[in-house]
Amino acid sequence: MASPSLNLRSLRWRWLPPVALLIAVFHFSPFGPALDREFFDAASRRPLLTPALPENSALVLVDENTMALLGREPYAMRWPFPRAAFAALILGLERAGADRIVMDFTFFEDSESAEQDLLLAATAAAAPGVVLGRTTAQGPVFWDADYRRAHASFFTTTRTGNVEFAPDSDGTARAYRVPGSLAAAAFTPPATTPGGLLRWHGGLEQLRARGVPVIPAAHFIVAGLPVLDRVSEASPDFSPEEIAAALATEPALAGDAFALVRGRTVFVGANAAGTFDVKPLPVGQVEPGVLLHWTAWTNLAGRGFIAPLGRSWALGLSALLMLGLLLAAHRWPGLTAPAIIAIGFTLALLPAAYAGMSAGWFFPPATPAMAALLTLLGVAAESFWTERRRKCEIQAMFGAYVDPGVVAQLVRDPGSIRLGGERREATVFFSDLAGFTDLSEKLRDRPELMVEIVNAYLEATTECLLNHGAYVDKYIGDAVMAVFGAPQQLPDHALAACRAALGAQRLLEDINARYAGPVGVRLAVRIGLNTGEMIVGNLGSSRKKNYTVMGDAVNLASRLEGANKAFGTGILIGEETARRVADTLATRPLARLRVKGKEQAIEVHTVHGAPGALTAAEQEFLSAYLAGYAAHGRRDFAAAAASLGRARQLQPADLTTARLHEESLRFARIPPPPDWEPVLTLDSK
Repeated sequence: MASPSLNLRSLRWRWLPPVALLIAVFHFSPFGPALDREFFDAASRRPLLTPALPENSALVLVDENTMALLGREPYAMRWPFPRAAFAALILGLERAGADRIVMDFTFFEDSESAEQDLLLAATAAAAPGVVLGRTTAQGPVFWDADYRRAHASFFTTTRTGNVEFAPDSDGTARAYRVPGSLAAAAFTPPATTPGGLLRWHGGLEQLRARGVPVIPAAHFIVAGLPVLDRVSEASPDFSPEEIAAALATEPALAGDAFALVRGRTVFVGANAAGTFDVKPLPVGQVEPGVLLHWTAWTNLAGRGFIAPLGRSWALGLSALLMLGLLLAAHRWPGLTAPAIIAIGFTLALLPAAYAGMSAGWFFPPATPAMAALLTLLGVAAESFWTERRRKCEIQAMFGAYVDPGVVAQLVRDPGSIRLGGERREATVFFSDLAGFTDLSEKLRDRPELMVEIVNAYLEATTECLLNHGAYVDKYIGDAVMAVFGAPQQLPDHALAACRAALGAQRLLEDINARYAGPVGVRLAVRIGLNTGEMIVGNLGSSRKKNYTVMGDAVNLASRLEGANKAFGTGILIGEETARRVADTLATRPLARLRVKGKEQAIEVHTVHGAPGALTAAEQEFLSAYLAGYAAHGRRDFAAAAASLGRARQLQPADLTTARLHEESLRFARIPPPPDWEPVLTLDSK
């Protein structure tokens, strides 16, 4: 019959792969991006915070009124208008006082009248605020390289901008690339920011309602035609230099329509039915294409574009949500908690994404919202079965080697441990018996007594560790490995470990009196403690597992246990452990130690006990030693030798005091080189 843990491994979260696959399929299918675009469009039409409008812009449009007026006598124009009409439009805007004239028109082919081409080329060049449209491949045909070289003084700034329409896959334009664009060329120097999603102010009707001047182009064409006649007469060969000089003598145009553009950046485009320049934009079914460039210009002049957070962020958030729902299912049996989290997440996600657009970023919400729904369905399908099986697994797995109180807690609260592994800060305890080899030799003919002594020692040590909140990980012969802070959280795990180490030393006195003493051997225990972040979880095979810890902090604790031999100490603790118990226990730094396999040296300490429990002689020794150790570290070797000499007289057998004292005497006579560091290296484990 299969064990509960094997059944759990084979069946637990069996719904997770298909749910993850469904989320991925939705994310990479057309449906996810389509929903994200719909959300963006809806939020763009009704933003949480209406962006402020710049006060120095206007829109001039070739609209139905313009087409109707210019189509009648005496003008009789049809679209596309003759280029003289565009020249008149430029002159009308220029004489009305427009600061910048940004024209969303392209002139890629020669017209039927070469004279009108030259006239438009010279007029547009002579008006310094004019920017004409171009594409990546082609600019205005009459402003070729030869023309710009011949009239270089009129082309010292950027005079053209890219007007290419770059829609999304559904045909609607939402983003704008700034470098080289028409909106960028409206600034001096041209804007160079990369661009992004557009922060919309509304469609044409909304802009009119908010006070943006939207003026028919007919006003300026009609007013500009007489100006065009006069300046062209002043330059029969259509020289931009002569037209500019003639234009400077022209009076400013007066009138209500002209006052609306004075001192403003004017974007000129078309929205009449026959002009074929209406585009699908998020703020309306169709809008004039120039609105795209005007909106980009307002973004550059105002609060900026909306930064899109890549859809990979949405997929990452979906993965985190799935993990959160799994943890919720672990922590709180049943469907209530995961349902609250999934529904609460979705209800928070959509408003947050909506508000985020006003703050300047767009997070695509479709995939995380779908992930919440699908994951909740998966949790609902498995939650009851998983919870029951998990409790059985925990009880079976930990019952043999964890304190029964811990097992009871884990059964009550399975969410307090992650069997698959997690990062946890804890303190690791390693101990080994010194003198055990001699005892083994003397009792080689009495193995039953040897087992009795080892069991007595392990029983006493284990009881001490458990009483201080430890998890006893394993026994390796007479060695013990334990963890403070896992699987149960233990706030003062470093202090608990130090107190357990001191207690284990005291308990060994009874073992020596009862067993080792009569056979002529005295046992001692070497203990290494280290605090740090480690990986906690289940390791092993399908037939046998062990809940244990691993990582750099664990390896160092093991090295410290062995390093006791070099220092003649019984307890060695790492630097972080010493820092955490400094206010409660008396510790003594021994050296900056570089153990085998480690490049970074750490300061190791030994523990003396609670300050109130120390004798006067021990306190005097510690005071002298600490003064000498500090002086030695700062290269004051004369002072170090004096203090360490006093400490050595109080405890002549202390190996570290003797080593530092002799080294200080030697360095006081012959100082070490400037790059000397007080680091001790151990080449053995």
